[in-house]
Amino acid sequence: MADFERYPFVPGPRGVPAQTYAERRAKEPLGKVLLPSGDTAYLTTTHEDAVAVLSDPRFSRDLSRPGAPRMFPGFTIADSPGTLTSMDPPDHTRLRRLLSGVFTPRVVNGWRPRLRELTAELIEGLQEEFEFLHDFAFPLPIQVICDVMGVPGIDSVRVRAWSDAMLSTSSLSEEDKLTAAMEFYAYMAEVIAGHREDPGDGLLAAMIHARDGEDRLNEDELVRNALGLFLAGHETTGSVLGRAVLRLLDPRDGYARLAARPELVPDAVEELLRMEQPGDSPLLRVATEDIELPSGTVRKGEGVIASFAGANFDPSVFPDPHTMDLRRETAQHLAFGRGPHYCLGANLARMELQEILGVLVRRLPGLTLAGAAEDVRWTSGSIIIRPARLPVRKG
Repeated sequence: MADFERYPFVPGPRGVPAQTYAERRAKEPLGKVLLPSGDTAYLTTTHEDAVAVLSDPRFSRDLSRPGAPRMFPGFTIADSPGTLTSMDPPDHTRLRRLLSGVFTPRVVNGWRPRLRELTAELIEGLQEEFEFLHDFAFPLPIQVICDVMGVPGIDSVRVRAWSDAMLSTSSLSEEDKLTAAMEFYAYMAEVIAGHREDPGDGLLAAMIHARDGEDRLNEDELVRNALGLFLAGHETTGSVLGRAVLRLLDPRDGYARLAARPELVPDAVEELLRMEQPGDSPLLRVATEDIELPSGTVRKGEGVIASFAGANFDPSVFPDPHTMDLRRETAQHLAFGRGPHYCLGANLARMELQEILGVLVRRLPGLTLAGAAEDVRWTSGSIIIRPARLPVRKG
């Protein structure tokens, strides 16, 4: 076997994408990498190639195909059968159609006032100096997703523990990760069963009643996708918030500008989504036939990773990509993907980030780091790359 570079690449300082992406983009924009499973796959590093892969239905997310490569050995939540992200049409089309009405802009925008209220309440209860991740960035999205889903009283401590275990890449055994997933699944099944007696009007009630004609979600689909919403709904949002606030506070002129002009927050959110994704896309795809991409050919049965990190820092699309420009035209970023597997919860995630950051800069215009940025410790051994702790002061 050829000597391929190991993927995922070790990120640069403060979680920025490794220089390896730029080097490969210049020399071999579509080349093979060695995955943690021991399999190999092609890795895209250009925006053009990534969009082509994400948009082409001939690249399958069904990794149960015989001989299909795997990203990680053993169980991983990203490749778990029966989840929306691991399905191809027609099953994927059916399930997405049933769920899509829950996440329309009209429905999601209706939650904006409540989110502003929750954010303001949490800020009022914070000490003068607080740890941004654990006191704010994670508790708030958990509270939000519970509120939006219409399921109060979720055991956030256990949900956080299960999430950490399921997203681990090295610190836990495969048995531990599988156990966490099974416990989380059983817990969500109990929550849904109890919720049926008093469904209310939240997103979970809408999912329970979601139907297209006589078709509706079965029990396993309902549990798996509710679990996915709780997992993605707090972990990704909280991690992006942590990374974004560190980016804005060091140097602090970015945060100061938003505090002075909060109307810039929606544009800023798009630039921060582009730059501060908490990890590259782990979603491996398999070619169902020989497919020509702009930078080369992927043969039938071979795997390919459409790299978000490579695409979002491609200088041909985003000039000077490592410089934060809060007024940049970022409509082409791939933070939520593209094509059939475009993030179902993108409207909800975007709304959360806009409202939370908007309230933050209005209520805490003097927010500062409580230490040096270079002293911030980052996570390791996880799919998610973010600060482990981020002490801040209200100012």
